[in-house]
Amino acid sequence: MNTYRAVIVGLTGIGASRPHETRGPVFGAMPPSHASAYHKHAQTEVVGVCDLRQEVMDDFCERWGDVWPDVNTYTDFREMLDKEQPDLVSVVTSDHAHADITVAAAEGSAQAILCEKPIATTMDDADRMIAAAEANNVPLSIEHTRRWYPSYLQAREMIRSGEMGRLRTIVCDQFGTRAMMFRNGTHMIDMMCFFAEANPEWLVGELEPGFEHFTEYKGDGGHDPATDPYASAYIHFDNDVRAFYNCHKMAFNGSKFSLTCENGRIEISDQKFEVITPQEPRWWSHAAVPVEPYISIRQIGAVSELIHVLENGGTLVSPAREARKTLQIMLGILDSHHAGNLRVNL
Repeated sequence: MNTYRAVIVGLTGIGASRPHETRGPVFGAMPPSHASAYHKHAQTEVVGVCDLRQEVMDDFCERWGDVWPDVNTYTDFREMLDKEQPDLVSVVTSDHAHADITVAAAEGSAQAILCEKPIATTMDDADRMIAAAEANNVPLSIEHTRRWYPSYLQAREMIRSGEMGRLRTIVCDQFGTRAMMFRNGTHMIDMMCFFAEANPEWLVGELEPGFEHFTEYKGDGGHDPATDPYASAYIHFDNDVRAFYNCHKMAFNGSKFSLTCENGRIEISDQKFEVITPQEPRWWSHAAVPVEPYISIRQIGAVSELIHVLENGGTLVSPAREARKTLQIMLGILDSHHAGNLRVNL
């Protein structure tokens, strides 16, 4: 069994957190971070971490010292890539920094890369990340979390099977105090692309009031809701699927998708999965769909998939070219808003 040397660039919570675990082989939380995913995967070990803040790296060593006592720390990602010669690279920095790190990793020793969402802040950066990965045959996975959730994958397979008829519309509702387009909205918009399985063709968008100045996303990571707007949009895909994204900051928290097909509708969220079918002209039948659980979801699902693809071939469920569509839509919403909510061709 191969062992893969992993490094992590960026030690935020999603990069480095460690859940509380009860002792014993059958207990423990699902890994909530890149570090905890590597910890739980039998074929990986973290050999280096990088962050601009020394205190954050010291905290990582204290938190994970019992697992990786010899982990090396760096403030320069290029130095780490050169010295450690890693097989796997996690990119968990502010979004505007993804491109340089990913390109350097792909052109170096990396066999596979797991990058946080959104893929980048500009289309040029996204394109050079994709070009570097493809030129060097390095699988590049973007961590749009729900693509590894069994319920969402099962819903897509239901649509693909044809039993519901052709998918016609997608409606996504997203609410909460942190309903921010580039922070959490990227997950929702990505799932719309996941279900549509087509290229976004054009859109009309509107931003949160007070964001008239917000003409570009500079990649601060979306830590402050005051710096990242909520948005609404109509997105037309080139297979004629019509998608509606409804987002608003409010105390009421949650998200869901309504997938309307010719013979019925799928309602799905992180908590619920049901199929609605017409029984009479004015009456619908609601049926809960049982979900087959997966051993690995979220970050450990992503790591497991990368290793599987390296060893067996195949395709990724969250490839960079799919993440590019999500970025294209979000930037298109900015363009539409500042053009007076006009149609923007993508």
